[in-house]
Amino acid sequence: MARLTKKQQQRGRLVRRLVLGSAVIGILAMAALAWRWQATLPLRGVAVEGFVRADSAEVVRMAAVESDTVAVPLFALDPDLIADRVRRAPWVRDARVRRLPTGTLAIRVEERTPVALVLDGSGRPSHYLDAEGFSLPLRAHDPFDVPLLRGTVPTSHPTQPVESEALRELLTALASLDDETDALVSEITLGAGGDAVLRTSPRGGHGALPVRLGAGGYAEKLERLHAFWHQAILTRPETPIQTVDLRFDGQIVTREADPTP
Repeated sequence: MARLTKKQQQRGRLVRRLVLGSAVIGILAMAALAWRWQATLPLRGVAVEGFVRADSAEVVRMAAVESDTVAVPLFALDPDLIADRVRRAPWVRDARVRRLPTGTLAIRVEERTPVALVLDGSGRPSHYLDAEGFSLPLRAHDPFDVPLLRGTVPTSHPTQPVESEALRELLTALASLDDETDALVSEITLGAGGDAVLRTSPRGGHGALPVRLGAGGYAEKLERLHAFWHQAILTRPETPIQTVDLRFDGQIVTREADPTP
């Protein structure tokens, strides 16, 4: 193979430099065009995904990104800031925000699920509570089959959970119930001292029974109630049990009705 002359070698290096320089200039030009496109791409719309009960119009309002007077650059919007605003909307537990190259701001929401319906002092439905203690507004055309909660229920804040740790523990326990135990719980009354009294749904020929839960340890107590119901209530329909007391660790205390004379 013939060796290249010094002049040919120099010419080859020059060509490679020119090609490399052209490539770099091309990349920089494309980057500049992409930056300009990104900087000037206007917000063309907001799409809300994942909502069933949340009001999509309310979600868009809470996002606070649209303007009737000026064009809004899409990539000037902060997804984290918008997601934080949207999480303050009723029924929204979490939100993720993406800026799409179509000019669309996509907001995907994860909704909250109610676990109890709070009744006011007159016995009228007031609001729902979810497992974390957040208040959810009533929905006239979409009621939920959840236990009723009455008595001394702390006031709820629209964007903060209830302050009572005992109530939050109770709500968490209700959220984790299996379907059978959930169907057994009809309502719960909270006393001023923190004690909770549960009333069962009528089952297996028995009417509704009051069950004293006391304060705290609700998940374990509800498990005990489920086991007791199957082992002692359904198997002994003739036994006239009046009350069930689960306040004592590892014990179930019952009171039977006096026999009819």
